Amino acid sequence: MRTTLLGTILAASTFLVISPTLRAEIDQESEKLHIQIEKMQQQLEEQNTDIRTMSTQIKQLESKSQAKNKSKKSNPQTSQQKSPQPAATALSDNPPIVKEAPLSKNTETVYQEQHALFDRKFSLDTGLSYSYSDRRDLFLNGFLALDAIFLGNISIDSIKAETWTFDVTGRYSPTNRLQFDFNVPFLHRHSTFSSVGAGFSSSSVAEESVTNSDVGDISAGVFYRLIPETQNSADTVISLRIKAPTGKDPYGIKFVTVVDSGQNLNVPTELPTGNGVWSATTGLSFIKTLDPAILYTNFSYTYNFKDNFSDISSDPALLQAGEIDLGNQYSLGAGMAFALNEKLSLSLGYAHQFTEKSSVKVEGGSWQEINGSDSRSGVVNFGVTYGLDDDLALQVNVGVGVTTDAPDIKIGFNLPYSF
Repeated sequence: MRTTLLGTILAASTFLVISPTLRAEIDQESEKLHIQIEKMQQQLEEQNTDIRTMSTQIKQLESKSQAKNKSKKSNPQTSQQKSPQPAATALSDNPPIVKEAPLSKNTETVYQEQHALFDRKFSLDTGLSYSYSDRRDLFLNGFLALDAIFLGNISIDSIKAETWTFDVTGRYSPTNRLQFDFNVPFLHRHSTFSSVGAGFSSSSVAEESVTNSDVGDISAGVFYRLIPETQNSADTVISLRIKAPTGKDPYGIKFVTVVDSGQNLNVPTELPTGNGVWSATTGLSFIKTLDPAILYTNFSYTYNFKDNFSDISSDPALLQAGEIDLGNQYSLGAGMAFALNEKLSLSLGYAHQFTEKSSVKVEGGSWQEINGSDSRSGVVNFGVTYGLDDDLALQVNVGVGVTTDAPDIKIGFNLPYSF
């Protein structure tokens, strides 16, 4: 009994001695744990703050996306009217073009010149052009003796013709498929007629110039888009243009003999600025965008209506009524434009026009064809277009004639402005 009690007392004494040391260790460990818990709580608070920030940003992006989708749904044609670049879709084998960006001004100008531009409600195009042609003809009035010697009058006639044309064209597109335009030209013509060989002298030159200015033939046209451009098809437009004989007609203009020309040179008293008859032109054009190039081709047919005139004679002493059937025309053209950047583009094309023979019928007589009235006119065109801003561009074209009936050169400047 005593032994047991003595052991208990010793154990208790030992516990009382060791207990302060254990308590100190426990307190240190507990403090470390508290510090770790505080650090973890701080990290948790920082993570919660980041999560709340990211959630706010996500909500803002979703709100902007919903607003854009609503805007596109409220205006479904906007994306289709802004750019010629097609985008593929899996809904159809021939999907409609999905426009990704607005047309650059130089691209719009190519569409407007070679085709039609339906994306702009209103546009106004002012242009100034200059053309020059020099024709020389050799005339032999006599006979050939011994198959080697010509006996008679030899003369060389030359006509140098210059034409300045200032025109204004207004265009209105009520829809993305329909366009109307109205064109008013004003012409200034200067022609120099000369003849070499008057009076049997090779050094004798008779020369006379004629100049006049007047309004040309006013025209109005309508364009309709048959097929919008897709990835597999070209933009196809059909057109109809009516031209009114508002300019000075060439019929009944009198020719007079130049003094001191030895009766060798006759010149008109004035120059015409129009065809003198009503005409209708129907056309079909195609244009395809193959970024960065634009390919185009067009065909047209012009029908000239017959008309009666009180005087069709060029003789100053004669007044002769008659009817004119001006030769109809077929035209075709093709080319391409290449965009160097958003503002500058180059173009190259060729245009060819076939004109049938004209016929005349004097009052009380029968129809007679006018020899030499048919023509074949081919012109190679080079162009540069520079977009001055989003609504205005400067276009410069140079045409070089490659057939005898075409002008030698034609230079044009245009300033198309879109509203």
